[in-house]
Amino acid sequence: MLRTVAFIVFSIAVVSLLLKLSWWQLSRADEKKQLQSQIRDRQHSMIVDLVQLPAEPLWHSVTLEGEFDNQHPILLDNQLYRGRSGYHLYLPFISQQQRILVNVGWIAAPPYREILPILPQFKGRTVIHGVIAPAQKLLQFKPDSTQQQWPLRVQNIELEWLSQRLQQPLLPWVIQISASSPTALIQTWQPVVMGPKKHYGYAIQWFLLAIAVGVISLLWLRREREE
Repeated sequence: MLRTVAFIVFSIAVVSLLLKLSWWQLSRADEKKQLQSQIRDRQHSMIVDLVQLPAEPLWHSVTLEGEFDNQHPILLDNQLYRGRSGYHLYLPFISQQQRILVNVGWIAAPPYREILPILPQFKGRTVIHGVIAPAQKLLQFKPDSTQQQWPLRVQNIELEWLSQRLQQPLLPWVIQISASSPTALIQTWQPVVMGPKKHYGYAIQWFLLAIAVGVISLLWLRREREE
């Protein structure tokens, strides 16, 4: 009897957990749908003056004129493109007396870790087009704060830490440059890494697992009663 009660409690707990995971994936899918809709709506409005920035600037399209700071490049590590390892090259962009970090695009990594890639130099004033986006945040990584020389090779874009290294304030977001910009490198960045369809797929998987565990538990209980 005790074994049966324990099995029932365990089965209920497992089914509840699986249903909770399925519901969580559905909520994540809804969040991704709302984010995609927000991105589409906001990218229709073009900002050409930093003074015109709305209270929530994320995902708005922007066109700015200014100059790149080639002396302080930042290499975001572990960026793959067509199976090849590389970096996302970030450069401070000076426009209207403010500094904005710009993701110029992907650049291939040399075959040896201790060698850094040869970086392009962007001279003079230029116009960039792009999208205002949040800085990439990966909780399991931290920037290599022991590195003293530029370019900095980092595992994460932490704007506050980078501002301290630059000894200049950076705006609290980055610009993901558009492929139409003359200075753009290979573009691999995506605003939404996992779309809502994948979350729906995971939700269905968790739900089917919950059903399978429930059915197996009922069959086991039925066999116990017959014995």
